[in-house]
Amino acid sequence: MDNKTRSRLAIVLGYIGRVAQTLDRAGSQETFVADYDLQYSVAHSISQIAETLTQVSHSDPTLFEQLLDVIPYRDIRRMRDKIQHHYGTIDPDTVWGIASQNVPEIKQAIENLLSSS
Repeated sequence: MDNKTRSRLAIVLGYIGRVAQTLDRAGSQETFVADYDLQYSVAHSISQIAETLTQVSHSDPTLFEQLLDVIPYRDIRRMRDKIQHHYGTIDPDTVWGIASQNVPEIKQAIENLLSSS
């Protein structure tokens, strides 16, 4: 893995950390759904995660294929497209689900890749 890819994966981990902090701050799904600022923060981070993973797909396609086996990239990418182009139609419960379930999966997969290379 080259330094550029490693750096991009570190950026993804940074956004994942922001998602985790925001979910901790929310404390519950109900609080999250009721607070637009929390939703916006997480949605933005999910969007950046998807964008950065797309950059990884271009810079290191082989590594990206490994990630596709263990992360729900297509779901995250679809959410990114919705966030960027149709924000008013985003369901906060869906954002919560992605943030609380899929984002930790991405974190684990990236940490495993970084520790094995």
